[in-house]
Amino acid sequence: MESLFFPLLLALLAGFMFLSIRKQKKRMSEMQEMQNSVATGARVQLTSGMFATVVDDSASDFVDLEIATGVVTRFNRLAVVRVVPTDEAAATYPGALTERPEQIEPESIDHTPSTDPADTPADDTIIADRPADKPTDDK
Repeated sequence: MESLFFPLLLALLAGFMFLSIRKQKKRMSEMQEMQNSVATGARVQLTSGMFATVVDDSASDFVDLEIATGVVTRFNRLAVVRVVPTDEAAATYPGALTERPEQIEPESIDHTPSTDPADTPADDTIIADRPADKPTDDK
């Protein structure tokens, strides 16, 4: 019984390693295929978390990306993590609304000064002791 335990353990370990390496190779090939199939106009996410639009994908090892309006930079294709699906792409642009405009309620802001004594500072020395209020002789 004891003589079968060690070979069984080795076979189990070898099987686990084989399966994990196979899964990792499959993931790497899928990632490489996605990076090579990036097309002009696609919205992509980079490894830094930044979103950009592909402007030029003619080179095999890099892509030109527009990260802001009129700002085009060149990145290695390996920096592309994923292509953002069309239904999610609108939320990745700067200033994108997370809610529809008719769902946003205007905030009521009261601009009248407060007369509550609890809102005023108890000690005025904090305001008077600011460094900007004192003349300095530093030269």
